Amino acid sequence: MKTIDTLVPDILAVVDGEGGWDEAINNYWKEATGETLWSRLGDEAKEHKKGTLRMSSIGQPCERKLWYSVNQYEDQEPIRPESKLKFLYGDLLEDLLLSLAKAAGHKVEGHQDTMSLCGIKGHRDAVIDGVTVDVKSASSFSFKKFKDHNLEHDDPFGYLTQLSSYVKAAEDDPLVEDKKGGAFLVIDKQHGTLCLDYYDFEETGHLDNLEDEIEYRKGMVKESDPPPKGFPSVADGKSGNRKLCTNCSYCDYKKVCWPEARTFIYSTGPRYLTEVKRLPNVPEV
Repeated sequence: MKTIDTLVPDILAVVDGEGGWDEAINNYWKEATGETLWSRLGDEAKEHKKGTLRMSSIGQPCERKLWYSVNQYEDQEPIRPESKLKFLYGDLLEDLLLSLAKAAGHKVEGHQDTMSLCGIKGHRDAVIDGVTVDVKSASSFSFKKFKDHNLEHDDPFGYLTQLSSYVKAAEDDPLVEDKKGGAFLVIDKQHGTLCLDYYDFEETGHLDNLEDEIEYRKGMVKESDPPPKGFPSVADGKSGNRKLCTNCSYCDYKKVCWPEARTFIYSTGPRYLTEVKRLPNVPEV
């Protein structure tokens, strides 16, 4: 019986033509991708659960954003078709990696099973060889965090809390043999590089007081007013201007949270200035 330790080289061996992709795996792939495409593009495409906490968001480092997602969902910035396509691409890559894992002889179970912890529900990606696994596609920059095992020090989206929540929720799940840790199976969507990033949550402390933290956040989103801003603005070089930090720049509620911010289009992308003491020599939206 194979173990998760050899998952990445075993997947690459299948891709390299060493076998394993049979008719059963091909049918699994077709069914998985068909369900993914139907859920995203079909007549009955699933909509985001408005006004509810999900396990995928419970680790959100900004409490204010979490409050907005429950209480002012309608103020979320519209998702552009290009972004929707990017998310769809990520879902299809997840289906591909899980199919390749099965073809490589690893046990893949529990795909998209509904999990619940303290009344908060979510869907785990899979259990591979008895280990809870979250499958992610990442840019080359983000991929480096997983490859270097650096999420403990740089986890702006709360991935470790999300994964540890799935592990905690599976305490009595017979599919999960590893009750203390979980892993990220990650693909660099630009270069095709893979890595497996495992975390022992008993060592990191993510299982300590996890349920208390979830109960706190359940209460927090019921408050009538949003909590304080999660992040301050930061200096924009030596210009004297100030801008939104990375977390706020990518937030769907930045226009609600920072109504004074002005958007300037640089060659590297949009920059959101909260204070303008020196007018940039670039177009303003």
